[in-house]
Amino acid sequence: MRRVVLLVVLIMMAPCLAVQAHTPNVMMSILKEEGPVPENVVETAGLVEGDGIKFKVGDSVNNTSMRVSIDLDKNGLFNDSSDFISPWMVFDCVYDENGTLLDENCSESVVFYFNGTNGSGIYDYQLERMVNDSHTNVWINSIFVGLDVHEEGGLPSVGDCFGAGCEDGVSQSSESEDEGLEKYIPLLMVVSAVGLLGVAISMITEEKEGVGLIRSDDGSKKDYVGNEKVVNIVINDSVMMGNLSLSEDE
Repeated sequence: MRRVVLLVVLIMMAPCLAVQAHTPNVMMSILKEEGPVPENVVETAGLVEGDGIKFKVGDSVNNTSMRVSIDLDKNGLFNDSSDFISPWMVFDCVYDENGTLLDENCSESVVFYFNGTNGSGIYDYQLERMVNDSHTNVWINSIFVGLDVHEEGGLPSVGDCFGAGCEDGVSQSSESEDEGLEKYIPLLMVVSAVGLLGVAISMITEEKEGVGLIRSDDGSKKDYVGNEKVVNIVINDSVMMGNLSLSEDE
């Protein structure tokens, strides 16, 4: 029984021991004839460190190619030494009948991930458009990359509110905790069922142990079942012999 209880406790503790990890997301930016869409990646886009952005050419004009540069060192310049410079990309690469790329240097899109030293912050990026090997347009926009914050319960932070004036905040916090506990209701139901099963088994075992044979003070044998006793009585000089069923009170 102790092993069952230990297993149940470990199962209940498992959600608390689990560590949440951020799964990288990839945002799409379409490079059109009129410029990138969206133009600027703003804070509400939800792009955070660890995520990536995919630049895909959507300009189908013949002999058009595009290139993206991200100013990672934030010095206002776009160069190969410290910034991200994509290859020149086209709308559609050429493949053979087997789906093999004929020109291994041909690219239709590129993905850049904001991690490591290039994490949160605001970055400028440049989009260049070239038609027939001549530059036609240049756009400069920005990308907002937020912090990847995992809020965990624990000690209060600096600036947390305490006292009567913070009742609203406490109420909201309680509601959030109640919503979080709802997912544990199925687990609690299973634990309750296991507990009831253990109590039933214990009661059956005790009932079986309650059936036995005792010997009375006068040396006669008595069988008892629960609260009732069956006493074997021998009446000498009588023609009657038998068992008499008595309650424990009698």
